[in-house]
Amino acid sequence: MNQTMRDKKAYWIGGTIVAFLGVALVRLVAPELEGGWASLVLMLGFTVVIAGITIITFGTQRKQSEAFIQVDKREN
Repeated sequence: MNQTMRDKKAYWIGGTIVAFLGVALVRLVAPELEGGWASLVLMLGFTVVIAGITIITFGTQRKQSEAFIQVDKREN
């Protein structure tokens, strides 16, 4: 693991926990409820899953200063 992955480990762990929490809401909690509460928890769960995936994407972004690094193409 290089230095940049170590710096962004919190995004990966936090996003995964948030996404799994959303999945738990959708798959475990919402089916046990009835009526409007089930729909509300279902929508909340899907929103939390999307938020978790969004947090993970912050862990994959490069620094703006490293976005366009020149690589020498040498012919073998």
